[in-house]
Amino acid sequence: GHGTSFKTQLHVGDALLANKEMRVIKMVLSPISISISSAFTTDLKTPTQFKYINKPRDVTRESQAKVAKARMEQEEVEQRAMGTYGNKGEIIYRERTEHGSYRIKREQATTDMTRSDLLSVRAKKKSDRYC
Repeated sequence: GHGTSFKTQLHVGDALLANKEMRVIKMVLSPISISISSAFTTDLKTPTQFKYINKPRDVTRESQAKVAKARMEQEEVEQRAMGTYGNKGEIIYRERTEHGSYRIKREQATTDMTRSDLLSVRAKKKSDRYC
């Protein structure tokens, strides 16, 4: 809606009251746009007064969930990087065969390597130069 600040006022799970109907907020898309559980029985074509009821919040649990989600995302990024560049000291690269195709080669790394180190090793291989 025009002149609203949904992004700061509303959260997922809050209730929106308009035209004597209540809907649950599913997503806050922008300061002027939200997604609700279901459509109102009539379209709200003109500016309409509305009220909202905030969902009771467990701030401690929400902050713990946010930290856990960030940790999980970081672990996922690291796991994807290891799957792409090596796995626990393993260097993975492509090697061209005599028939023109490629085979995947795996070597054990001699030291603990960062992602940049693994990429440098792969880039030095003749057939995997453009990784």
